[in-house]
Amino acid sequence: MDIEPEHNTPEPYTQQEQFVLRLQPESELEERLVRQIVFCSVKLEYMETLLATAKEQLRKVFDESREALSL
Repeated sequence: MDIEPEHNTPEPYTQQEQFVLRLQPESELEERLVRQIVFCSVKLEYMETLLATAKEQLRKVFDESREALSL
């Protein structure tokens, strides 16, 4: 059974291309800023994923501890 992993986060180069198209940098400095924006955006998405995972783990621990206290 071959299952491909899900890719919820777009590849950085794809995002960079999208930002370049939207912002249309006209100088090297502007291009560097676009790359930094993309980098920050990718890092933010990664942190959001980690926070969502942590939230689910905390919810699970909370539910388990509540069940243990009710016994």
